[in-house]
Amino acid sequence: MRIRVLSVVMSAILLAIPASAQKANTDSIKAEMDKIEITNQGMKAVIENYKKGVIKGDLESMNLLAMECLSGKYVKPNMEIGLNLLDAAAKENYVDAQYNLGNYFFIFWVRQQSNDGFFSQGIKWLKRAVKGGDNKAITMLARFYYEYGKYKKELSYVDGAIKTLESYPKVSEINNKDEQVLNAQAWLGTFCLGKWRLENDTTALLDAKKWYRILLKSELEFPNFTQYIDSLQAVLSMGVPMRIDPMPTAQEIEESKNNANSMGGFGGGFGGGFGGGFPGMGGGAPQGPQGPRPPQATFPGGNMQQFVRSNTNYPENLKSQKISGSARISFTVDTDGAVINPVVSNHAVVNNVEIFIMDKEALRTVMVMPDWIPAQDENGKPVQAQHSATVSFGSGRGGMGGFGF
Repeated sequence: MRIRVLSVVMSAILLAIPASAQKANTDSIKAEMDKIEITNQGMKAVIENYKKGVIKGDLESMNLLAMECLSGKYVKPNMEIGLNLLDAAAKENYVDAQYNLGNYFFIFWVRQQSNDGFFSQGIKWLKRAVKGGDNKAITMLARFYYEYGKYKKELSYVDGAIKTLESYPKVSEINNKDEQVLNAQAWLGTFCLGKWRLENDTTALLDAKKWYRILLKSELEFPNFTQYIDSLQAVLSMGVPMRIDPMPTAQEIEESKNNANSMGGFGGGFGGGFGGGFPGMGGGAPQGPQGPRPPQATFPGGNMQQFVRSNTNYPENLKSQKISGSARISFTVDTDGAVINPVVSNHAVVNNVEIFIMDKEALRTVMVMPDWIPAQDENGKPVQAQHSATVSFGSGRGGMGGFGF
């Protein structure tokens, strides 16, 4: 595929040209505008206004008409005019045009990855958009670096992608309002996971866990949350040390154990109450004779129930229909205290139908837990400990409980 950007005619409207040449130049611009065929008559007035704005040299009109020419939604597709318009506006520092031009060069490069010219042009315009204050250009620039690094198998570009996106405003904070921030966090998790796959770098895997956990702590129902729940579940199943939180002090460990003991361990818990309830932990230890209790890990602070109550989201579409249920998650607390290998051991079932979203939310709740205090054997050596949690939604008994085995 060959892509040409011929910006001579469109750029000329922005230059200081002799008065004697202005009429000829305007006629040339009008001739270019006449080539644009409107295919949706309901948008004719809008498109004609864009054309008039282009003739006057209005940068916003140039950007908007360019996108119409490139998308072909309301006019017949015309890539040459569209790219000319974007190029002209971008050269005059119109940030949206710089972003759009960089984005199109990314698309061109994806289709023809051997063309390094597409890469260099895309990076150039996206950098200028970033400099102009366009935050979404930060994400696109990082994606371009990452995909180019994967294609070339050059880790420096992947590292550049991560470093670029780490500069996104407030990207390290839990965010319940801005989906652009959530999107940046999601890409950071993906980039770090990709780096681990390229280099088997354990640090990158830990970083992936960090970014996915920040993302999934949001209360906002992000459209692609299920994808990133799956990604974090995959990260926690890699079989490598996963702790990212600092280990509590000896005093904090002792207080956590005392708090856990004062609550009767990890069984029992609160009931759901009448007519409503809230998401939380249900279940507890099975009844009947049991053998010696295996070494147990300790939730930091000892109050795991409170964490679950505060961090489990009751999906709005289920809440509005008053659908209640529960899902059971089995997992391992590793020797470093990290939650690993989380799986749905009992699926949420309502009227004999599995409720996928409850399973995913239960997984998410368990996976965003802070790292635990690891279990110890009789010699004080850290050992793995098996746990499970039943996360309940809506009305019904056992709304808040604890860990069973």
